[in-house]
Order: sequence, then structure tokens, then C-alpha cells
Amino acid sequence: MVGRRLCDGLLPDGTLDERFLVRKCRSRQDLLQALAEAIPDVILMDAAAAEHEDRLLPETHRRLLRLPVVVLADDPEVEIVVQCVKDGAYDVVSLRKAPAQLADTLRRATAEHNLLIEIDQLQEAYKRWGKFGGRLVGVSSAMQQIYSTIAKVAKTDASVFLSGESGTGKELVAHTLHELSPRKDVGRIICVNCATIPKDLLESELFGHEKGSFTGADSRRIGRCEQAHMGTLFLDEICEMDVALQSKLLRFLEERTFTRVGGSELIPVDTRVIAATNRVPMKEVERGQLREDLYYRLNVVPIHIPPLRDRPEDIPVLAQHFLSAYGEKHDKYFWDFSPEAMRIMLCHKWPGNVRELRNTIERIVVLATGDTITPDLMPEHIREATAGAQAPKLAIDKALETIKESFKGPTPAGAGSGEVLPLDEVEKRAIIEAVRRFDGNVSLAARKLGLSRATMYRKLEKYGIK
Repeated sequence: MVGRRLCDGLLPDGTLDERFLVRKCRSRQDLLQALAEAIPDVILMDAAAAEHEDRLLPETHRRLLRLPVVVLADDPEVEIVVQCVKDGAYDVVSLRKAPAQLADTLRRATAEHNLLIEIDQLQEAYKRWGKFGGRLVGVSSAMQQIYSTIAKVAKTDASVFLSGESGTGKELVAHTLHELSPRKDVGRIICVNCATIPKDLLESELFGHEKGSFTGADSRRIGRCEQAHMGTLFLDEICEMDVALQSKLLRFLEERTFTRVGGSELIPVDTRVIAATNRVPMKEVERGQLREDLYYRLNVVPIHIPPLRDRPEDIPVLAQHFLSAYGEKHDKYFWDFSPEAMRIMLCHKWPGNVRELRNTIERIVVLATGDTITPDLMPEHIREATAGAQAPKLAIDKALETIKESFKGPTPAGAGSGEVLPLDEVEKRAIIEAVRRFDGNVSLAARKLGLSRATMYRKLEKYGIK
């Protein structure tokens, strides 16, 4: 039964505090019929029904998995509460305290359930178009715009200037630009981090040197620019380059020739140049740290990668991506993140951006022993910083609108028949086939389809698949 005593005693008009619409189910069959017609946000279940010999609570939990079930009891003893939680209850509320506590419990349960549904939608969108070029992950509108720009510019030789905070993925964008370009088949991408090479050695690193050109130059050295011939040269942290060397780089970009340190031969190079900085480029120009003429020469196509805190809708898909990748690396398998663990990740500001999230997930994978990521596995400083914070639903709602727009395309064709099938029918057939191939093992079928176990059970219920 779904909250029979609550409905009869506190809800004569069918609503709870004008916030919840309640449907009464007076028997096990009524409940199963109601669930077949529509999935509610939360189930209220009488303790007597939960403890009944037909084990309604664990069956409901098994069928709907993450759908929260709140149990109502006269004066629940510890043993009853423990058993209900073991059987899958979200919470147990005493009828004596229900008027004061129940509304808040339902709000929390509903908010968590809706958040999980939205996260599942983000995950499914990620599987459809949230990964770009084999490296970049994100479903936010900002990332979609970046993907669009990359797709347009990758086939050209135009210089690209990447900006964004440390850890946002500038090097991944550079690699994607190269891998989607015609240069991939004839040359390599050569990366130079201008911040990690001493200033007096950077010129030799870029242009190479001749034997005997300075103390310690015992042989000729081929520089990075020459190594990037027919490929791509990626200059990371360009603002850390000495201004005097910037003038030589500008000449190289204009003439596509250079001389090695200590040499006189002009060496021609055909390369595409991508530069990046974690600073604000124009501010560095104003400070005199970046030559203005060099900046405009490099800034043919600017791409700014926003920090993770400005696109929190990418956090769930990035987290799941890293969880799968590191789970495979460390020979572990995980189903999902618990709602509270996901809330913590969504609320954290991630000052280290995607790099910090990636390292956090790897640490979690190494330390985890179960198959679900729970809050206790999150670093303590992150748990403390996000205590009591609300997940940024507004950004997720915007992402879901973007996802809905992306689905407004041609429906896929039926295999070999020439007929056009609705997307739901294609999905239903794929699920039936997967379950058949794995002899009814839903977990393996879900894993093969790239779905979480919770999403798989919801889809089985949706399509009436036994």
C-alpha cells in the first residue's frame, strides 16, 4: 500500500501540504498496477505492508531500484528501521512525528530522485554525443560549441589560440585538433610546455642547435619545430616564453623558416601551430608579457575552455567516464555513484577543474571496495566544503534542454527493411536482444548496452519487458 494511513488520516483532499499529489493503493495488486501506469517521485508504504510475508518492500525496491520508498510506522523500533533500510527503504518515519517530519522527508526524497533521473538523462546524452574526437567529454552547451568550432577548424591550417584555467583540458583540445586534421596521417603533434623549460634552453628546445654552438653542445640537436614538420606544434603556456624569444617565434610563424642556434642554414618547416595559456591573453599583452603582434598572429581562431564550476552539468558525465576508465585500469567494476556522492561532486567548485575531478575519481577507485561510490570515499576537504549545499539544478536543467533539442533529428531506420522506426521502438528492440543474448541476466545486458543498472530496470518497466 502507498501511505494508506497517511492518506486516510492526514490527507482527506488527496494532497499533502499543497505540495504533493497522492494516489492511494489499497492492495499489492493496486500498487503494481499504479506503477505500471506511471512512475511516481516517491512511494509511501505502511509498515505493515513493508513487513508482510509477500515482502512488498524488497520487491518494490528490486523493481524500481532507486525510486525512494518512505515507510510509515506507529512507533518503529530499531530492529524494524534496520530491516526496512536493508530492504531498500529511503527512510522510516514515525506516524506520531509525521505531521512535522514527513513533508521534509518527501521533499528530500523527491529532490534526490529527480536529480538521479536528470543525471541518467545526462549519461544517456553522453553516450549519444557527449564524447568528441575520442578524448573530449561534456554535454554542456559550452562544450558543444567547442566541438563545433573544432570540427570546422581542424581541417584547415589556421593557428588556434586556446585559453582556460589549468586543468580544463587545453592539451586534449590540441590533440583532438591534430587527430581530426589531415596532418594526422603525415606528421606528429609535438608538445612544448614553455613553463617547464628554463628560459636559456627554450630557444634550443624549439629550434635546435649545431654542434659546438655553446658549452655542452656536443652534437647537433633537432628542435621541436623541425620535429613538427608536416604535423602540429603545440606551444603550451605561451605567456611564459621570454619576450625576446617571442620575436623569433613570430618570424618563424611569418616565414615558416628558422636557423638552429649556432647555425646559418635556413630550414623550411610546414607545421600547424596551436598555442595555449592559463591566463587572460589580453591582460598579458597589456602587461608586456605577451607580444601583441605575436598574439594576433596566433589568435586566428580563439577557443576558450570554461572552468568546470561554470559547467556543472558536465560533472556527472565526466565522473562516470573516469569511473569506467579507472575501474577498467585497476580491474574493478562499479555500478554508479550514490545520490549523496553525486550531490557532493555537483556542489564542489573544483578549483583544479577536470584534472582535479579525474584525480579524485582515480583515488576513489583505488580505495573503494564496494560496487557503488558513497560519500565516505570522497576526500574529507570536499565533503566539508559542500556540507548542506544544494546541487546546481538550474545548470542541469539547461543541459537537459540542450539534450532535448539534440534529439529532434531524423529517426533511425529499421535494419535492412527500409522502414523508419520511432526511437523508443529501436531502443526497446536493442534491450530485448541484449537480455536474450545474456540469457535474462539484466546486469550483464545493462553493462553491454552502456546503461546503469537503475536505468536498465526503469526501461524494462517502461517497455513491459519481463
